Amino acid sequence: DYLIANHAGGFTGTFLAFPHLQEPDLIEKAFRINTFSMIQLAIKSLPHLEKTSGHIYVTSSIGGEFPFSTQHHIYCASKHALNGFFYSLQSELIFKKSKVSLTVGSLGLIATKDITAMFDRLDSIPEIYKGSVETCAKLMIEAYIERPRTMTYPASNWISRFLWLLNPKFHESIHDRGYFNADYEDSIKLSIKRAKKAKEIDFQMGYNEGFENNL
Repeated sequence: DYLIANHAGGFTGTFLAFPHLQEPDLIEKAFRINTFSMIQLAIKSLPHLEKTSGHIYVTSSIGGEFPFSTQHHIYCASKHALNGFFYSLQSELIFKKSKVSLTVGSLGLIATKDITAMFDRLDSIPEIYKGSVETCAKLMIEAYIERPRTMTYPASNWISRFLWLLNPKFHESIHDRGYFNADYEDSIKLSIKRAKKAKEIDFQMGYNEGFENNL
């Protein structure tokens, strides 16, 4: 049997520019959705999965490996916490010779229909940093069967993770290239633009959370 934990909230925006993003209630909500709920799902499922030699697949993000933009403070924080817990749980399961296996899926930018609508600058991002829905789905299914300890896609995530470990200033180069925003003022404008777009297409991932006064 399997537990597939595959949900997330974005809660994005230029953090210091929008006070609502700094409110404890919003931050706690993001962690409840992105981190605490997945931990509780794992805890509740483990007794059954032990009986069936089951598998846990947790969809996380490259945002849990390194900070990748000025728009995702809360998201990246919750994903770092998620990775910290599940890699630790994975180690304990291995150490106790548990029958349960665990895969952490470290996904990057996947060009779904909604993400493509939200990120109008996808064309400026090199293809190596973007993943297709079809390939991502194929690799996730393979991970359910083969049960690796981590599944990383696109492949550029491996490079980014390695460069981040070698050079803590690596994420600054992403900003310098302007993949996500040209400068800080542009980042603020982009936050509002994405919130408006999220409301327009009814994108249920938290991109317009708390932006009511700016729309």
